[in-house]
Amino acid sequence: MNKLNRYLPDQKFLILLNRFILRYDESDCNKEKIVKDAYLFCIGYFLKYQQDYENPSLKGSSNILAVLTSALLSPNFYTIPNTISLERVLYFYKFIVEYIVWNEYEVEKNFISHKMNFEKQSSHNKNSRLLKKRI
Repeated sequence: MNKLNRYLPDQKFLILLNRFILRYDESDCNKEKIVKDAYLFCIGYFLKYQQDYENPSLKGSSNILAVLTSALLSPNFYTIPNTISLERVLYFYKFIVEYIVWNEYEVEKNFISHKMNFEKQSSHNKNSRLLKKRI
């Protein structure tokens, strides 16, 4: 990931998502599994690196949709070197959006579940660091 540090957050997100999708493609997974797991990847990336951009007036899944769409529409998208092909993200974008729109309950449940796990893990890690400082 050190090579990715030179990229802006939205560029890094698209590059990593593309790599994720390519790995699934190489393992001959079906499209439905790739789309569902790509959405879970987006949740994880959002919670870990882009939670500051969360819009409280949107549902969690809508935040994922907003981050993904804004990354693709950003002027930064066009500054990603041509050596990095984002074909698979562009191809699967429509299927990820469709999955979010048509499976509202499932995607929101996944988002909330992952967010709770992330917050629990973050607070546990924070408490562990505080405990280590005391010792």
